[in-house]
Parts: sequence; C-alpha cells; structure tokens
Amino acid sequence: MTHHISIAISLLCLSFAFVSETSADDTPTKPKITISKETTFITEPLDADGYPDYVAALNRHCSRGVTPENNAAVLVWRALGPKSIDADRREQYFKLLGIDPLPEKGEYFRTAEQQVALHETPKKDNEQETNEYYLDPLYEEFDKITHRPWSREEFPVWAEWLDVNKKPMELLTEASKRPRRFDPWFADKEENRAMDISLACTEYRDIARAFLARAMLRAHEGKIAEAREDLMNCHRLARLVGQGPMFVELLVGITIDSRALAGDRALIGHAKLPTRQIADIERELNALPPILKIAEVFDFGERLFSLSYSVAVVGKLPTDRDKLLKTIFVGLATDETPEVIKIFDIMGNTPIDWNVVLREQNSWQDRMVAAFRMTDRRERLAILEKLDKDLKALQKSAEDFESLKTVPPNELSKAGSRKLADAFVCNAVPSFTMYQTVLDVDSIRTDLTRVAFALAKYKADNDSYPSQLADLAPKYLAAVPKDVFNNDADLHYTREGDGYLLYSVGHNGRDDGGGKNELDEETGKYRDDIIVRVPAADD
Repeated sequence: MTHHISIAISLLCLSFAFVSETSADDTPTKPKITISKETTFITEPLDADGYPDYVAALNRHCSRGVTPENNAAVLVWRALGPKSIDADRREQYFKLLGIDPLPEKGEYFRTAEQQVALHETPKKDNEQETNEYYLDPLYEEFDKITHRPWSREEFPVWAEWLDVNKKPMELLTEASKRPRRFDPWFADKEENRAMDISLACTEYRDIARAFLARAMLRAHEGKIAEAREDLMNCHRLARLVGQGPMFVELLVGITIDSRALAGDRALIGHAKLPTRQIADIERELNALPPILKIAEVFDFGERLFSLSYSVAVVGKLPTDRDKLLKTIFVGLATDETPEVIKIFDIMGNTPIDWNVVLREQNSWQDRMVAAFRMTDRRERLAILEKLDKDLKALQKSAEDFESLKTVPPNELSKAGSRKLADAFVCNAVPSFTMYQTVLDVDSIRTDLTRVAFALAKYKADNDSYPSQLADLAPKYLAAVPKDVFNNDADLHYTREGDGYLLYSVGHNGRDDGGGKNELDEETGKYRDDIIVRVPAADD
C-alpha cells in the first residue's frame, strides 16, 4: 500500500466514524453493538456504557492461576523499581500484582542506558546535540560483550555495570525460575477503551542483556558453571516473556532466546569443553518448553487488541465528534482531500453498522488462527499465501471509494459498513506470510545451534572440525538439518582457520556469502544470511 493510499484509507476510517444515531432531540447517542462471540468476541465483563471491557478481560485471562508467590513479574519489579511505570498508574499496577507499592528509591537495577549516561564520551564544542544516544562508542562495546567472551580489563565500564547490578541480578535470577509471568494491562490514555502496549518488553530485554554479558565475562574467566546459569536465566526469561498475550511479546521472547542461543554457541566454542559436558548443556536446553504459541496469541490477545480499537472509535463518537472532525480537516494537504470530502457527501447521515465491521475483523482472525494451528509447514504456508492474496483483493476494494455512488440509498449503510470493515482489516494486517517468516527464522536459529553443538562435540573428540556437515551424522546428529529458506537445500558450512562459518541464506533466499544487516551495493538489497561464526567476530 502506498503512503498516500494509506493516508486515504486512514481518513476513510475516521470519516465513517462520525456517523452516529441521534435521539428525537438530535442528541448523538451511542451506536448499537451486538454483544456476541461473532462481533465483540467477549460477552463480559462490560463497562459502564455497556461496551466490552477488553482490558479487564485480558487481565483476568492472563492472571488466572497467578499469585504473588509464583509470578516472576513481582521479583522483576522489586529488582527494577517503579520508575518505568507511570506515576498515576503505580498504585493500581502493584495492586493487580498483589503487592504493596515499591519505594521510589532503592538499590535497583541500573539499565545499560543509565550506565552509558554516566560514562558517555563528552561532546566537543562544535558537535551538535543528538538524540541518537546509541552512537556513543560504549554501545559498540555493549554489542561485543553480549556475543563473545571478554575481560574486565578490555571493557571496564561494563564490568562496573555488572558489579553495581549484582544484588538486583540475584533477585532477577530467582524471578527467572518462577513458572508464571503476569504484567498488568491498562487502557490507552489517548484512545478510549483501547489497550496500551505492555511496558514490560523493554525491561526484560535489558535484563537479558545483563545476564548474557555476565555469562560472556564468566566464560572468559573460566567460570563455566556460572556462565551456564546466566545463559539459562536468559532462556527462562524468554519463555516468561513469551507467556504474554501479544505478538510483540512473543517476538521479544524469541529475540531473547536467540541471543541466549548465540551465547551458548560462544560458550562451547570458547571453553573447549569435553563431549560429555557439551552434551549436558544440550540436554538442559532441550528440556526447556517451547516459546512459540502463535495461534493462541492471535486467537485471544491480538484479537482483543484489534477489536478494542474498533469499539474505542464507537465509544468516543458522541463526545469527541467535533474534536475528531477538526483533526481531519486541519492541516490536510494531500491529493486525497477531495476524495475524503466525497466520502462525506456520499455517506451523508447514513449510519454505519459496526457489527459488520466487528464480524469481518473476527472472520480474518479466525482464518489466521486456523492457519497457524496447521502442523505441516507447507500446508500452513499455502493457506497464509492465500490469505495474503485475498488481502490484496480486499485492499483494492477498500480503495474503491467511487463505487459507493452507485449503491442504492437503502443499501448504502450495508455497503459503507463493509467498506469501512475492509479498510480496518487492510490497515491492521501488513502480511500474513510475515508471521510464518518469524517461525522459520526461529526454527533455523535453533537448527544452527543444534549443528553447532554437534560440531563442538566432533571437535572435542577429533581435535578439529569436520570438512563437511555430513560427517556429523549419525554419531553427533541423527540427521543434519536443511535450510527451509533455500528449498530444503544443505546449510552452508566452511572451515575458517581453527573455526568455521555456518549459515542459512535467510528470508531473501539468496546466498549472501555469510553477510547480514548490510547493503549489497550491486543488488541494492540487504544481506540477511543467518550466521554462526566460531570463534565469534566483533563485527
């Protein structure tokens, strides 16, 4: 969808939103919504206006079976302190966690950003201020300490950071061992009834980086058991974050686990462990429960998130009508402005049937959930590709504003409602196959780690890495995994001195020679190989 068309669709959504029913004295009344499984999905609890309370429903669903004693979030916030939580929400936040509010000051976890702020490179007089704090050289060091062994002398600022965080990290270690995680959700401050994104994701990422950095420091110091424990803390945290109801939490969980797997590979590649000890680490990893539950996420959390915004638009119509109308017309300077005015002309005072909008949103969610419940990857991908094809057709229909002019007056409400429903769906879902890519990347990273463990065991027994991956089977691997991004061809493997380079071609399906996150000047495309390099490089 082009930028201009996206603007037009967004304005279309807002323009339709102003049509509401009126009472006998011309006072706007709340639009009617049928409370049912097919429309609102949840039928209770309801708020004071009779609309579904999606935030309350989500909190009730996610906190089922959670207590202050088994909830990892309780210990996480005791380690972090309350500053990340808006002051006006703290009392209710901790009440939902079942604990007393935390004091403002305490021996709390120091974030990486706070550590950089204490030691950042002073700016020269002729340098402009920038909000791009990550450009500080300390962040380049931070990248290095989280993916390969390092010493205190090499990066003293970050060694100090870990020392300062010793006590909070003891609490966080205990948190990682708890079986559940529930972080409360709240209504968006700007959108009536819509849900805020959970603030916990950023916090857990920083915690995981601290454990990973300490694992790499301990690996350098020869403290293998302690390094293993820190890496397991990361893996456990990843699964706790993945318990959240939203896709973004699932992504954060996968990212944390991916970094921990990279740490596992760096550890076994650096420590020169015997085969038995490598096998012990591998068994410990294999005993972890899976993170991915993508069907469940879209069946409940993401569905409620989507529906909450539609209901939010409905709920604010009478009170915010003038404000929203002013927002549309002030500052409009796009080619679509005449089309937006035409939409007002076409629809007039014809009411929108919001049940049509809600039913279509649910219908698309149902199709996505059904696809992700398929266990066979090829069958699932075929269904997702069909969904993407249907979505493009829907997008074309949503952009056809002029077709409303030919609709008979008695059919205009139905047609306009369907047009709005199409627009909502098109704006909410960029691509269905994108989600399959997330699954495939996670699967490939796990496969690469399995191969890395097999290579480490081979070297422990033979004093060198094999010349080809086929030499690993069947003693070290029952079968060598294939590359799903390359039509199930072999993974790429090359010995490099006393180490090796192992990689998948990545989502673009092109062999970039082990390159990633960099622009290929010849093709103008980014290299996206998913690589394992032992020993790890600083790039």
